[in-house]
Parts: sequence; structure tokens; C-alpha cells
Amino acid sequence: MKKSSKRLIAGAVVLLVAAGIVFKLVSGNDEEPQYETRPTVSVQTPSTGNITLYTDLTGTVEPAAKAAVMPKISGEILEVNFQAGDTVQAGQVLCKIDSDTLKTLELQMQSASVAADTAARELARLQPLYAQGFVSQQQFQQAQDSATSARLAYETAKTQYDLQVEYTTVTAPIGGVIESRGVELHDHVSPSSQICVISGSDQLQVKFGVTEKVMKNMSVGEGVTIEKNGSSYEGSVTEIGAMVNASTGLYDAKAAISQGTGLTSGAKVKLTVVMDRAENVMTVPVDAVNYDNGQAFVYCYEDGTAKKTMVESGIYDGDTMEIKSGLTADSQVITSWSNELVDGQQVLLDNGQTEETETSTQEAAAPETAASESEKAGE
Repeated sequence: MKKSSKRLIAGAVVLLVAAGIVFKLVSGNDEEPQYETRPTVSVQTPSTGNITLYTDLTGTVEPAAKAAVMPKISGEILEVNFQAGDTVQAGQVLCKIDSDTLKTLELQMQSASVAADTAARELARLQPLYAQGFVSQQQFQQAQDSATSARLAYETAKTQYDLQVEYTTVTAPIGGVIESRGVELHDHVSPSSQICVISGSDQLQVKFGVTEKVMKNMSVGEGVTIEKNGSSYEGSVTEIGAMVNASTGLYDAKAAISQGTGLTSGAKVKLTVVMDRAENVMTVPVDAVNYDNGQAFVYCYEDGTAKKTMVESGIYDGDTMEIKSGLTADSQVITSWSNELVDGQQVLLDNGQTEETETSTQEAAAPETAASESEKAGE
């Protein structure tokens, strides 16, 4: 009985030892698996492109044409045919004036007419006598000169009179709306008097102010966007002031509105204009740029490491930033930002090449492992 127990115990020990050997053979290498610790990054070379920045401003709609109507003669207002707020057409009669000098000019014209007729008749009387030799050449020449002078004097007097008559009727120089009326019936006016102000209705414009920076990047003919109550209108810059407006501290500018339907003079509108621009410049993604004590830098991929590269940055929008110096066209800029990146940090390229290399290494190592296990099993 004791011998049977001992055999059972010995058999159990053999089984345990055998099981341990089998477990070790099956489990193989009990070392911890290795994980990649290098950060994976994406890179791209700098591009060449344009960056345009816009800003919103406030402007005031006004007529593109405005005329202050003044008389060309002095006299009494005999007739007024308009009120403030009226819409008038170009050439429409606004008022009539009784000229102070019209009567005088009329008398001068009549006198000149008589003198011209008299001189002409005298020349006609002397002409046959001169032909017959009864009048000297000198006398006949004097008659010709007198007739010519009298005719010119009459033409001058008539021109002055006709102009005076024309000036007694004041007409609208442009079509539009009467902004203000400056005369009443029987008022006495002179060439310095203002009869009315007309705001042209055919074309509207927006007057606005810009800073020096915006002014330097703006040019006549440049397009602007105008917005009012949810509606947008296209316009173009027509005027840029060369001096600062002392009351606003800005440069005055104007933009014509191509289609101003729905806009009225005096309305406040929003304008979108170019604030800054950089054309045909080197650019990188804005997220690739960081700052160290105010100095811009990027990380460039070089031989498996991230190299901190200082750059001179320019303007930027939501996607790209201008790079003025520090990079070349072949620089491989790391665009996938990570807090793990430091100067000299080893990195992996996210382009499939690293994964293929690792797969090939694992496949090459697999036969060696299998051969090693076979040798152990043979032992």
C-alpha cells in the first residue's frame, strides 16, 4: 500500500514537471511587447499663393452727383416752380428772374442795330460812286470799316442780350431731388445766391473713411461689397483721399454702387473692403506655425527628426500664413502639430513607408523565431 502511494506521488511530480516544460515551450519568449514611442507626423513643402484680408467698415449713401444751383444774373425772382423734396428732370425750369440789366442791354442792342443799318446804307450809297470815280479810295475804305465795326458791335450787343434773356430762366442742371430751396417769390438774387441744391437720382455712391493701412492697399476701380438690411450690392472705389480728414482722423473714400435699388440717400451701410494682401508669396498651413517669445517657428522633418526652424511670418488668414524668410521650397514642414514635438525629437512620417518597413522587419524575423523554436523542440 505504501509503495502504491509513493508511485502515485512520483507520477504526479513527473506530470507537473512535464506540464511546466510544455507551458514554457508553448509560451515561448515571455518578454514584454515593444510599442512605438516616436510621434507620427505629416509633412508638406511650402506653397506659393495669395492671401487677402478683409475688414468691415461703415459708410453713408449719398448721390454721386449733387448740384448747387445759382443764378448767372442779378434781379428779382418773378416765378418759382419747385418745392424742397420735388423730383426734377435735367433742363426743367426752376424759376424766372427779372434781370436788372436786361432793359439796358436791350437798348444797347437796338442802338447798335440802328448804327449798323446806317453804316450799311452809307456803304451801299458810296459803292457806285466809288466805282465811277466820284469817291476816293480812302473815303470808301473808311465807309467799309465803319460798316464792319457797326455790324460787329451789333452782333456783340445781341449776344449779350440773348444771354441775359437765357439767364432769366433758371433750369435744373441735373435730374434728381430738390434737397433745399433757397429763394422765395420777389426775392432779389445775385450770382452768389443759392437757389436750390439738387441731389442726382441716377447714381448713388457710398462715402466712408479708411485707415492709412487700408488706404495703401486700396486702389481706384477695386471692388467692394455693400450690405443693407440683408441685401448685398456690388460697388467699386471711385475716389481715395490723399490727406487725412481732420475731423475723423481717416482718409475719405467713395465707392459707386452699380445697382442701388432699395438704398436711399443718407442711409448707413456696411462695406467689406480689402485690408491687406500678399500676392505670389510663400505660404504654409497656419496651424504649422507656433511662437516662442513672440518669434515664429515651425518644425521641419530632417532625417527622422523634428528640427525647430525659426521663420519670419507675414499676414495670415484662417488657413495659410505668409513666410517671408527661414524656409526653402524644399523644406519639409511638419503640419501635424503635437505637444510631444521638441527640437531634435525622433519622429515617424505618416506616409506608409514606416509601416511597410516595420512589416518587412517582422516578416524577416518570423522564420528566425520558428527555427529557434524547432531547435528547442528537437532538444
